[in-house]
Amino acid sequence: MATQFHSNEMEGEVNAPLENLVERLQAKRNGKSWIACCPAHEDRSPSLSIDEGADGQALIKCHAGCDTAAVLAAIDMQLADLFPASARAKSARKGRRGVAGPGCLSGGAASFRTRTEPRIVATYDYQDEQGKLLFQTVRFEPKDFRQRRPDGNGGWIWGLEGIEPVLFRLPETTKDIREGLPVFLCEGEKDVLALVQHGLAATCNPMGAKKWRDSYSETLLGADVIIIADKDQAGREHAQLVVSRIYAGTKCVRVIELPDVNRKSVKDAADYFEAGGDVDQLIFLANHAPEWRPEPLIQFKSPLELKNFVPPPDIILVGDCHITQGTVFVIGGPPGVGKSRALVALGVAGATKGEWFGSPVHRRFKTMIVQTENGQFRLSKEFSELDCEALENYVRICTPPPYGLCFKREDFRKQLADAIGEFKPDIVGFDPWNAAAREQDSKEYLDTFDALKSVLPRGDDAPVLGIVAHTRKPKSDERHSGRSLLNLLAGSYVLGSVPRTVFIMQAASDDVTDNRVVWTCCKNNDGELGDRSAWERRNGLFVPVEFFDWDAFDHPPKERRGLKPDMLREFLMRGKEYDKGQIVSIIMKETGRGKTAAYDLVDEAKRDVLRYHKLTKTYELI
Repeated sequence: MATQFHSNEMEGEVNAPLENLVERLQAKRNGKSWIACCPAHEDRSPSLSIDEGADGQALIKCHAGCDTAAVLAAIDMQLADLFPASARAKSARKGRRGVAGPGCLSGGAASFRTRTEPRIVATYDYQDEQGKLLFQTVRFEPKDFRQRRPDGNGGWIWGLEGIEPVLFRLPETTKDIREGLPVFLCEGEKDVLALVQHGLAATCNPMGAKKWRDSYSETLLGADVIIIADKDQAGREHAQLVVSRIYAGTKCVRVIELPDVNRKSVKDAADYFEAGGDVDQLIFLANHAPEWRPEPLIQFKSPLELKNFVPPPDIILVGDCHITQGTVFVIGGPPGVGKSRALVALGVAGATKGEWFGSPVHRRFKTMIVQTENGQFRLSKEFSELDCEALENYVRICTPPPYGLCFKREDFRKQLADAIGEFKPDIVGFDPWNAAAREQDSKEYLDTFDALKSVLPRGDDAPVLGIVAHTRKPKSDERHSGRSLLNLLAGSYVLGSVPRTVFIMQAASDDVTDNRVVWTCCKNNDGELGDRSAWERRNGLFVPVEFFDWDAFDHPPKERRGLKPDMLREFLMRGKEYDKGQIVSIIMKETGRGKTAAYDLVDEAKRDVLRYHKLTKTYELI
């Protein structure tokens, strides 16, 4: 049973660290400490330990590995909130003398922050259907929310022990549903009241995003519901959670996001009206929003349906379905060949509607690159060679994240998803693949694909997922071309099978001063591969090579040194007899060829010179 603290216990030091954590997390006693479900990850079995240090500091540990900062951020707290007020005051005094304490910002002796004690700025009553007050949600400044219930004597008890939560404005909402009015479902009470003030029926669940209960769904049975999703990752996830829970029992359900107004950013209904939004426009958006339908887990189409399918407009971005909306492509190659630059070149082509390695770009598109290798100094040098004004509204690229591509952290996924949602790119490229997939096994690779896709919007207009990946080093006698280039991808089973399209870059020669590369599409599930081509890195991008010696590329000199077939035929006619294995060993030693290539050479000579079953060879040692 979660311990509740009465209002008289909250006098003096309003948010004692341990009490605050226990209440917010609805923690339960576990001997002398506490346990709770961790808010930083999906936690069905309590994995968060809470204890008190000798100095009054609250101690927390997620046994699933979540970072303390991530846990606190999930409940709108900071590291400073783990310390009692006396410690924070002492830290602030030390900060003035140049020592940064738990409530201070890093960055110098004069950089410190004092904490403002919370004050109540709003209360929201939650009532049962008969209008009896059940509990309140209390809003504090600095922004914080807590629940309290009446104690029966005119006071309050913090927490909801023994109380079954209900929807906000429950009496009014049940009346609106009976009268057939559409009900707007928001994420917070402030949004609900803004809608009500403009004559609309509205409600929300208590305690914010992802706190939906099945009992709330029962209240909305038979209702016409319009969900207004907050325009951030948490808001969209909350909307999807709610719509999936209420769909079966509602008359109709739609999901909308509100547009920015008067060049002011709008996240929710309260923002919309504060920015000057018009209620009639909001109603128009709701009326014209499509009815939500659950995504089918499996669908069957008839031959005529397949024949008559009309793809969404502008779905093909590059080439003959080489890059298509909602799909995955890979750019592979050895280190230093220019893969990262090829991804930037794709962004440039999308911004200018130019060609990309000879393939036409069918419309302008936006590209977002998530990369971990090039710092701001290197990026500055590279982009100084480009027309950045033309790219400004079409390209975004991150500097290396301080902790890498840490997809296991919920706060990282949320920040990345929010950035993608704000910029709305058509292509999101991750460079390099091994920054996210650290182990070269199929499960790790498949899990990494799922992690990358988890931060992308879904649907027909979902962005393309682009991946930059390393190829393995080919053997000395190995020269791949065409579709066989897929075999060079590290972890080729997954990296070769999941994407619809794979491009491979190869150095034109072993000369380190040679800036030329060979570009090959070795997989295109939805169109033609196209011819391979040669390019030279110049002015930060790639220009076509007019004259390229393909024979020299396909047969490098080191592969042609030593014994040639005509020399071998001469030796075969000159003396001492060897068995086939000895001949192969001599060829491998003399030419540097691998075993397979040496056997092929012997077989070729055998067909030309020897017409009998036992293979012989005359070789005069010189």
